[in-house]
Amino acid sequence: MNTQDTTDRAFPIPLTRAALSKACWSHPVTFRHGHCDPAGIVYTPQFFHVFNEAIEAWFGAELGISYYDIIGPRRTGLGYVSASSVFFLPCRMGEQIDIHVTVARVGRTSYSLTLHAMLGDSEALRGEFTTVTTSLDTHRPIPVPEDIRRALTDYSARCT
Repeated sequence: MNTQDTTDRAFPIPLTRAALSKACWSHPVTFRHGHCDPAGIVYTPQFFHVFNEAIEAWFGAELGISYYDIIGPRRTGLGYVSASSVFFLPCRMGEQIDIHVTVARVGRTSYSLTLHAMLGDSEALRGEFTTVTTSLDTHRPIPVPEDIRRALTDYSARCT
């Protein structure tokens, strides 16, 4: 990861839209009044909400797997074991971001996604999400189901 020095630690450098592969799926989000604080700036927890919506949409639209079937009939949990964001630019009411999804890692029982929220040509924020797959009956980790593993690795190969 590219970083730059700040006063007390290394900080990621925001990407430009041109740095992202055109093969990466993206999801547009327009920020509404309800997303914002009284100053008209998007309230921080709302970013995690729109990131999660983007991941759900990505599963169906790009991976061809229903997120709801995974959790419902298949009884496979897709819970976050880690979620974080780095903020580069403020987002305001009425602005649109495009959330680009990339696969950072696929492990035995978990996978990691990086979401790049682009405001115009600049990265406004970056989300990092690690999901552990679990049995919703036992609430214990299980191997990433083969169809999901294949879809993640195929997408990753296209989106690099």
